[in-house]
Amino acid sequence: MADDFSSQKPRKLSDSSSLLLEFSKVFRIRKISRVLINNKSFTFNNNNKDSIDKDFIKKLSYELKSINKYTFPSFNDDEFIRLNLEHYLFRFNWQSNFSSPMEKNLLLGGIKVLDIGCGKGIWILDMAKEYHPSNTFIGIDILSIFPNENSRLPNTGFIQCDLINGIPFPDSTFDFVFERFIVCSNFSNFQWNYLFSEMIRVLKPGGYLEIMEYNVNYYNPGPITLNRNAQVFKYLNSKGIDPETTINLIPQMMQSESSLSDFNRQDKVCPIGRWGGELGMMMLNSYETTQKDLNKQFQPGLTKEELEDLITSIINEFDEYKTQIGSFRCFARKKIFSF
Repeated sequence: MADDFSSQKPRKLSDSSSLLLEFSKVFRIRKISRVLINNKSFTFNNNNKDSIDKDFIKKLSYELKSINKYTFPSFNDDEFIRLNLEHYLFRFNWQSNFSSPMEKNLLLGGIKVLDIGCGKGIWILDMAKEYHPSNTFIGIDILSIFPNENSRLPNTGFIQCDLINGIPFPDSTFDFVFERFIVCSNFSNFQWNYLFSEMIRVLKPGGYLEIMEYNVNYYNPGPITLNRNAQVFKYLNSKGIDPETTINLIPQMMQSESSLSDFNRQDKVCPIGRWGGELGMMMLNSYETTQKDLNKQFQPGLTKEELEDLITSIINEFDEYKTQIGSFRCFARKKIFSF
């Protein structure tokens, strides 16, 4: 890897028309996700090139029943859509897929990249299409909800593993380790500290570690929103998860870690609600889906009608208070020790 990264910046994805094009893919994904839920055969009307593998559907159905560590109770139709919507939304909001100064190296090729908690692998596929084909992109997640073989690129791979048991790679394997939005996925502070050490372990000297997470508290929230958030935190705390503490500690951990240097933090805010235009409406769609999926855990006593009324009240509050959601990216370089 080159030693001087200071002048490198990820390319900007500023074309708004490209965002609309990417979002149109979300509605195509709805057809796939219905197949996964209903266990029906389906083939795209695109020269019959893409099809859903029946063994994959069967395997996924079994895993969803047997693994309950993921925060969401199940991967329903809306949840598949939300995961893809979230990726494109934040990519547009940040105008990039990452902030670490890895652009030059990714363009040159020969870089090994690891995505921690990759989910459906949308970040992996996006990066593989963007950069040199000699790069290697690996995603790991507790559920194998990965792209089917027809959707993958030759330089991408996916591994199912429980991150609580560690990252299944030798020391100093990857040039770039990326993690996004997994703090609330049933990690205690102790487990997160262990995972953090594992990310550093598999990172090559001179390589970059980047962590992207939500700021768990909203900007300009109203009283109803604050009360709902209190219910969310109460539920998470009951499971031994303290996202507020963990997320606030991430920048400190990266900055104080003796094996890391060149620490940098970047913050972005995104509007949520009708007041924020198209971007605000897209974030609102993601919020609604999440809240409906998780309500049985957060406030199980609410009826369907009461939940709809609550969400409507929160939506109105978002517009009244002009609420925003924050996210941040922290990145640092693993030191090259000389003896």
